[in-house]
Amino acid sequence: SGNLNISNFKQMIEFSIPKNYKEGKLEVLDYGGGGGQFASILKEMFPKSEVYITDLYDEKLLNEYSFFNNQIKFSEFKNDKTKFDFIFLNDVFEHLSDPANVLKTLKNKLKDKDSRIFIDTPKKFWIYEFSSIFSKNLYRKILNGTVDQDHQQIWSKKSFYLIAKNSGLVIDKYKELTEFTQPASFYLDAMKIKNLILRILGKIFYLCAPIIAKNKIISTLRNKI
Repeated sequence: SGNLNISNFKQMIEFSIPKNYKEGKLEVLDYGGGGGQFASILKEMFPKSEVYITDLYDEKLLNEYSFFNNQIKFSEFKNDKTKFDFIFLNDVFEHLSDPANVLKTLKNKLKDKDSRIFIDTPKKFWIYEFSSIFSKNLYRKILNGTVDQDHQQIWSKKSFYLIAKNSGLVIDKYKELTEFTQPASFYLDAMKIKNLILRILGKIFYLCAPIIAKNKIISTLRNKI
């Protein structure tokens, strides 16, 4: 999973920050950054950048990554005066109990019209609605197997655009991807699906997912000009 994280972080950075910024001194925030690994990847790609981190649990920042991060204590974050060129929310948005309020706070932390907020978050797709109509039992199994217990919501494209608008932000770039962090058997086991035919169908679905199941949103947002 460490290599997957590195690959994901590089993809996020390449999606958000133009290559011509490489020699610039960027101020970047990893919001909800957990252990702090993201900063080491960003510093490797943009060596002159300064990376800040804040997380609801200050103690999550691991000692091995503290060297790369300028930590802002979560309790002090709202009143901190630092402004950022780029703010990253990596698998954070779905955990927020008040996402609009967080976006409004982060909007005021952007440095200028070229500054961006990056979000990647799970996306609701047709399998949820289809299974809820077809079989309530299957629907519950799919939810249990694919949705983390501390997810507050799964976003649709419509709801994602709406919350950006309501927070005074504009979607700059928007893309839908397929992302699974575990093999098919992990999800089938989590769903408690034991029937051999259903497991085979589940594995076929998993293989076809890049074409038929876009379950991830990646996007950059900016202030209205």
